[in-house]
Amino acid sequence: MMRSLCRYHWAVSLIAVSIMVEDPVGVEAALMAAGAAAQNGANLVEWRVDPLCEDEAGFCACRTLIEQSPLPCILTCRIQEEGGQAFGIEPDRPGLFRSLVTAGVVPRYVDVESAAWRSDRELRIAAGELLGAGECGLILSSHDFEGRPADLARQLDVMWAEDDVSIVKMAWRARSIRDSLEAFDLVEDAGGPMIAICMDRFGVMTRVLTGKFGGLLTFASPGSDQETAPGQLSLQQLRDTYRFDAITSSTRVFGVLGDPVEHSRSPLLHNTGFSHVGFDGVMVPMPVVDGWESFKASLACMLDHETLNLSGLAVTTPHKEHLARFVEEVGGTLTPMVHRCGAANTLAVLPDGSLVADNTDTEGVLAPLRGVMPIKDSKIALLGAGGAARGAAIGLLMEGAEVVVFNRSEDRAMELVKDVKSRMDDAVSIEYQSGGPQADEGFDAVINMTTLGMEGGPGPDRSPLDELGGSLDVLSDTVVVFDAVYAPLQTPLIKQACDRGAKVLTGDAMFLAQAARQFRTWTGQDAPMDAWASLMR
Repeated sequence: MMRSLCRYHWAVSLIAVSIMVEDPVGVEAALMAAGAAAQNGANLVEWRVDPLCEDEAGFCACRTLIEQSPLPCILTCRIQEEGGQAFGIEPDRPGLFRSLVTAGVVPRYVDVESAAWRSDRELRIAAGELLGAGECGLILSSHDFEGRPADLARQLDVMWAEDDVSIVKMAWRARSIRDSLEAFDLVEDAGGPMIAICMDRFGVMTRVLTGKFGGLLTFASPGSDQETAPGQLSLQQLRDTYRFDAITSSTRVFGVLGDPVEHSRSPLLHNTGFSHVGFDGVMVPMPVVDGWESFKASLACMLDHETLNLSGLAVTTPHKEHLARFVEEVGGTLTPMVHRCGAANTLAVLPDGSLVADNTDTEGVLAPLRGVMPIKDSKIALLGAGGAARGAAIGLLMEGAEVVVFNRSEDRAMELVKDVKSRMDDAVSIEYQSGGPQADEGFDAVINMTTLGMEGGPGPDRSPLDELGGSLDVLSDTVVVFDAVYAPLQTPLIKQACDRGAKVLTGDAMFLAQAARQFRTWTGQDAPMDAWASLMR
């Protein structure tokens, strides 16, 4: 029957663990993985049997999976054109479905691509026999691994018009987080149970937040490196990092916004904090590619979205200056530190919709340093010339330090020096120096504010000291080495410093200090620092 046009919200969104079964030999291991997933909070299991739909041995394996499944199951034999992994064979789905009917073995749901349902009469007849053989529902699905389908609305109309459909699933590769917002709208406006997923890194938020918008379910992998689709999170990530089960329509959304953000620990940190203090919020990664226009468009769309309820952002490279500019242009409030730095890493969206931009990076640098050295009259080698480096430089100068900037781009470094002097008294001691810091220059500390050494960044195995041509001898036992990179804690620079006996401050020191101030801004409560510290170890 045709679905009504009224909004259809699933009361509780479910987690389906998707398990690929490569061959009949893997059935036992797959069942064990599903059993573990059931114990860890999964609600359904999706048996991905793409490679098994070829012969009787594969059909028998599928029957075993369904009969012995520890959870209600979705049976999916995906065609190669829509992401299937049955390479080199032609899946015999009609044969599989009829073998299940003959054996009296019926899954809770069977997933068939909408295009195949319409074009393959034999498949449709065999699937119909399976649907009529027991309590089996039909999921009609569409997957586009290139991007948003141009005819997305038409595809949805066609799927909802099918009399046999129980659930509609639409998945496409997101090109920006704006695709994710459209997916949320599809779920909210659906006339029946719907799954809308954006794949790849720009779509992670659709996998986490579907419950906020009334989506039926999300898919998860049973463990890391076992994904069946790009951007799929593990069951542990969904339930532990993102607290999927606690997300409701009233949950406030926060994001860590930048590029890259896939390896950011901000969601784990803040979501743990939200849980500790009983705050109804969730933080998700929001990757936005470099450039003012992409930042402006993405943030504006999120703020304008009626039901996203965006309440705050932790903004990282390369958008800290963009955040300050955006908030100023829309008439929001910049804290004195943002005015002074020209960059912001924290956005708060107040209940009346007004915006406040703050910079907690500066205190994040100063607080750990104060604990290990006197900053006044010290000489600091500052590596990097981005927004975070600007904030660090201004904070250090305010405390009476002498700052020497080192950076691969001379123009960028000179711009930073000029800008900092324009924001402060010209008498402050800051200069750019080509190359890297040397041992005979009397530095008291070396501070890395670049992304070199960061997991998932442009140079995870590279030390900024090496890249700049600095001397390893600068890392003596009288020097403090502070690396702002926190993932991993043992960066190439930190390892070099430890090998030479220098005093080190790892990135978690800055990360926790600045995050604690963000947390108080958003929640009005103190961060659970002991719990946070244990997460960083």
